[in-house]
Amino acid sequence: MIRILTFILAGMIVPVSVFAESIPFLAPNTPSGPKIRLFPVIDKDPVYSGDRFKLYLSALIEEGWHIYSLKPMDGNELLATQITLEDNIFESQERWQESPTRLIQDEAQEKLVKGHVSTAEFHNSFRVPKNAKPGNHSINGELFYRACDNNICTLPKSLPFASQIHVGGIK
Repeated sequence: MIRILTFILAGMIVPVSVFAESIPFLAPNTPSGPKIRLFPVIDKDPVYSGDRFKLYLSALIEEGWHIYSLKPMDGNELLATQITLEDNIFESQERWQESPTRLIQDEAQEKLVKGHVSTAEFHNSFRVPKNAKPGNHSINGELFYRACDNNICTLPKSLPFASQIHVGGIK
């Protein structure tokens, strides 16, 4: 009985980390995924009441990595890139469109996928409502994506973006 109590007390005093091995995937130098830079661009500035304009999102993807299409192949829906917008005054005219995709033999997923390598461009058309107040307005949102390098895939990530649009007074 005294031996058991001794082991219990020793277990409470000696830190568990003395016996634990470090976990390799928690190492501080492990990369968290590729560098992806996103650049929002508006095709008109200023815009006026009733005008249409396009918002382009240009993504630069680190070499050796790819992101998935907005419209994945059947069975790959969970890999799809998505774009969400915060509330704003502009009226979306269509669904997001994307630059041409490539068919990629993705070894990390062990299947053929549609995706973007090096660069990707997404765009959507918007209309300025008739009652829009003149001044600066913003379109904010996020690009949700997964990236793979044919060995590993990232968990889903989001990349925020913001773009300012000046709504002019009377034309």
